[in-house]
Amino acid sequence: MSSDAPLHIIAYCCEHCAYAAADLAGGLRMQYPPAIKVVQVPCTGRLDVLMVLQAIEEGADGVMAAG
Repeated sequence: MSSDAPLHIIAYCCEHCAYAAADLAGGLRMQYPPAIKVVQVPCTGRLDVLMVLQAIEEGADGVMAAG
């Protein structure tokens, strides 16, 4: 991988907390880098290690869990 390749980050966000905040930020026309893909989950407590490993296997450079 070259050093100038764009990053690909998966952000698993709790639908009640972090996802709502991301949605509000979008409503306020705030932007976050296009390298971040937000994935809504029912609760970060239900985030399974297999989901994280699958994201990395599919090419994610990083994974973030936000609750």
